Amino acid sequence: MKPFFKYFGILAMIALFTISCDDDPSLQKYYVESQESTDFISLDIPASVIQLKEGSTSADATQTLETIKKVNFLGFKLTDKNVTEFTAEKLKVKQILKNPKYQELISMGGGNKSLTVKFLGEDNAIDEVIIFGSDKEQGFALVRVLGSNMDPAKMMQLAQEIKVDGEDSSLKQLESFMKNLN
Repeated sequence: MKPFFKYFGILAMIALFTISCDDDPSLQKYYVESQESTDFISLDIPASVIQLKEGSTSADATQTLETIKKVNFLGFKLTDKNVTEFTAEKLKVKQILKNPKYQELISMGGGNKSLTVKFLGEDNAIDEVIIFGSDKEQGFALVRVLGSNMDPAKMMQLAQEIKVDGEDSSLKQLESFMKNLN
């Protein structure tokens, strides 16, 4: 009888291990894999670097800012040499964002540009906001705003009132990248 329990235990462990392995693509996996490529600009911005513009100290803005933990930025700068990679990477992101767990807030586009905003969580208590902007001439940017119990309406309002504080070269690179996408 002991060998039965031994083999049953081993089989149960293997089954649990197999079930726990997730092969579905995720944004987190995509960020990690893409950081190694020279075509990408990758930044992790802690919430402590994000501040409100002077004169924008409303209680709502302050409270909303406190729900943000960090921001992940991943940008792909399109060049003549990486058009094929751009197309493939853009398709990967779109496939990941098709997952029904990402609920759509906004989607718009026109001409060469498109913007999609999705979220994870409940309508009134968002844990992650995902912004995917693409320009067929410049590249694309993928931004993850991570937090807890974020309110989407207040997040959109907060976006108008924040500034990123710091003289970090990576922040300057981000600013330059974003200007080029406009």
